[in-house]
Amino acid sequence: MNEPLALVTGAGRGIGKAIALRLAQAKIPVILVARSSEEITEVRNNIVRSGGRAWACPCDITESAEVDALRNDIEAEVGTVNILVNNAGVATTAKLEETTDEMWREIFAVNAEGAFHMLRAFAPGLKTGGGHVIAIASTAAVQGFRFTAAYTASKHALLGLMRAAAEELRSTEITFSTLCPGFTRTQILEASLEGAMSRGKSREEAELAFGKLNREGRVIEPEEIAETVYRLITDRNLPSGRTYHADGTVFEGNG
Repeated sequence: MNEPLALVTGAGRGIGKAIALRLAQAKIPVILVARSSEEITEVRNNIVRSGGRAWACPCDITESAEVDALRNDIEAEVGTVNILVNNAGVATTAKLEETTDEMWREIFAVNAEGAFHMLRAFAPGLKTGGGHVIAIASTAAVQGFRFTAAYTASKHALLGLMRAAAEELRSTEITFSTLCPGFTRTQILEASLEGAMSRGKSREEAELAFGKLNREGRVIEPEEIAETVYRLITDRNLPSGRTYHADGTVFEGNG
């Protein structure tokens, strides 16, 4: 790989923020992308104060024109991105018959279409730079959960996108990796906890219940996923197209 330059979507909070900080700790320059500038500017300032290099670049990844403009600006002013982390995601919990068209479209626009816009825009540079694309999907990409029809379908779509791209671009130097963590301590989990508490559970009971659904038997911390991302992008012999658990072990049937 050429001199590394990473781009992380959804970098202002949760998993994306943890990934950006871990890459910066390893002296990898990182471009922070999110819809709002406030959070990514704060992350950027923290990185710079610690001696790292980072750029805060507000962008709505659901708008392909904004993504194309972002790529043009980055390539003109910073360089060629060769580590793309498609992390941005949204989730809404609802019964199937209460899932509205608007909910469905919003979730797909971010979780699936946004990742597609980013991959399409940055693929030419990734090809020339021996790049690595990592998607932060979910266990919902490989199994179903109640009250998450739109979210689960969108994460299945994201995994499908990564598998198709890995096959199509197998002759290039791009490596494609998909992480499918379970319930992780993010704002998405916080919303789920609040929903469970509104139905009569205590916070401790709710967190324990969600943790038991994870392979680890507990809620995952964002920093754990960030460490796995770092290990994957620094492994020069990693096969392309694999799907991983949060700790980096390979999903059965995926290599």
